[in-house]
Amino acid sequence: MTDLYDTLIVGGGPAGLTAALHLAWQKRTALVIDRVSGPLFFTLEQLWNVPGMPGATGAEIQKRLKAQAVEMGAGVVRGNVVKAEGTEGDFLLTGEKGERWRGRTLLLATGVIRYHPTVDGDFTPCFSYAGKGNLFYCTDCEGPELFGRDTVVIGTGPADWAADMGVALSRYTPKLRVLLAGGRDLSEPRAARLREKNIPVLTGEIQRLIGEKRELSGLELKDGTTITAEAFFVSSDARGRTDLARQLGVEMAPTGKHAQARSQRGDTNVPGVWIAGDLRPMTQQVAVAMGTGNIAAVMIDQHLRKGDVASPPSPAAI
Repeated sequence: MTDLYDTLIVGGGPAGLTAALHLAWQKRTALVIDRVSGPLFFTLEQLWNVPGMPGATGAEIQKRLKAQAVEMGAGVVRGNVVKAEGTEGDFLLTGEKGERWRGRTLLLATGVIRYHPTVDGDFTPCFSYAGKGNLFYCTDCEGPELFGRDTVVIGTGPADWAADMGVALSRYTPKLRVLLAGGRDLSEPRAARLREKNIPVLTGEIQRLIGEKRELSGLELKDGTTITAEAFFVSSDARGRTDLARQLGVEMAPTGKHAQARSQRGDTNVPGVWIAGDLRPMTQQVAVAMGTGNIAAVMIDQHLRKGDVASPPSPAAI
């Protein structure tokens, strides 16, 4: 018979591990199931705005969080959950290799899908630079890295999104250009804002990334043009990994890209199911993810406590 955990946590990023830490501290049986594919595992740049861990790399923060949760008593296993079913008191998760995990409650901290620029039709060349040097994605997390640096915004989605990012980043540096490598339909109001900020607009598909030792120095376009810069910022869509949430009937946010919490506590419309981290429609900061994970864990523990108090003791316990 499969063990019944107090809480199953899908996703071992900062939200999931922080939740596991609190639940283990409360002597709850908590199991984190993680694919080990989250961006923090591969982030080698230093993060300066994580309280208590200034200047640590993303990979170091990830390692510390996992070690602390495990030391406290949480379980962490590698697995890819492909199916979620059941109801409060007995949820059942199934992994792609047939593994099965059961839990009284469930926390989904499955993160978001990051869309990289395509290079000659392939997004994988960006893996050598993303989160490792000067190829950035999150203005809340990495915007201040740009102070005074010559920067190119790479638009992989709608042109207006790239324009908005360019204008937003202009508070950090006056040296900005916007490359529309995706959508080219730039609206006149956005174009006017770029002109006001003296931000040139370029267009073209990326043929090759130029750089070494994790530092990107230029982009070669298909027409032979080479664009050099000191930093590169990607404007792209961000979509929560909502498959499991949808299987359970969790409501989606109005845009349909993320799961919807009923309150800041992370509870959902499905009894016994909470969400945390980037699955929620909010900034992708590490500290924020940790906060939502901790809040959800506190609420889950309190929820379980109420159930424990209300339930009569079993005959074996008398």
